[in-house]
Amino acid sequence: MNRKEQRRSQDGFTLIELMIVVAIIAILAAIAIPAYLGIQKKAARSEAKANLPAIGLALETFYAENGNYGAIGVYTYTCDNAGNILTTFNHGGRIGAIANLGNELNYNYQITISQPQTAFTVFATPMRGHVGGDVLIPWLQSDGLKGPNSFGW
Repeated sequence: MNRKEQRRSQDGFTLIELMIVVAIIAILAAIAIPAYLGIQKKAARSEAKANLPAIGLALETFYAENGNYGAIGVYTYTCDNAGNILTTFNHGGRIGAIANLGNELNYNYQITISQPQTAFTVFATPMRGHVGGDVLIPWLQSDGLKGPNSFGW
């Protein structure tokens, strides 16, 4: 068997064939990754859309029992970068317990009680890296207004 015949009998892929396969994989990844990130953002926003009204309902329950939303101030519910809860609402020890937001959150929540203790605004600030680069900060007010409109309420 001469060298020419020996070379033809070897199995394998040429460099061109490998480059074509790599290009196809890159094209598929370019299509799939943005779609996946969009789904992540939508799922994270669903969390905020559920938790903001839950916090509002807890505040309304507090109002029904006490005639106000509590002391004027800012109350927070924060998480670390892994989404584990660091602090809960310190609102007479009640709101954090009533609005059980669960673990591993994608947002930090903040309640602002304004004067004369008859109005509140709840903000959900996306945690960097958890919400696919989302910069919108959804909010809910005691009068039922929600925003921003581009959040998809």
